[in-house]
Amino acid sequence: MRNNLCALLLLMLAGCSGQQGDVRPAKNHLYAVGYAPISLQQPANHQQKLLHAMRASKMDAYRELTEQLGGVMTSSSSQMSSHVLQDGTVSNSSRGVVRGARVVNSYPDGDMYITELELDLAVYEQLRRGN
Repeated sequence: MRNNLCALLLLMLAGCSGQQGDVRPAKNHLYAVGYAPISLQQPANHQQKLLHAMRASKMDAYRELTEQLGGVMTSSSSQMSSHVLQDGTVSNSSRGVVRGARVVNSYPDGDMYITELELDLAVYEQLRRGN
């Protein structure tokens, strides 16, 4: 389990290292990266797996932007018996509309498909207000 966690963290850090082009967003921009494993997608055909991973990584990046714009609602509960933690749960949710984001980069990296999004906050505000 620990080795799997370490491997996942290394994979995520490698994806953030800027190997595909180092994008530095301006101060008035939000930036999000979405990840999806290619091999774990449901279709048997590799091209369909790739297409599904591409779409899933884009959805993940949009989720990240939504969390940055609207925040994350977190709910947790714990049960204790005789001063010993018995059970604990945490759940997160976010909800919102993202307008004006653009795909900066989208590419496979090993077994992961990665999508990078950028959102100009001035454009977002104009679209949100209907201007």
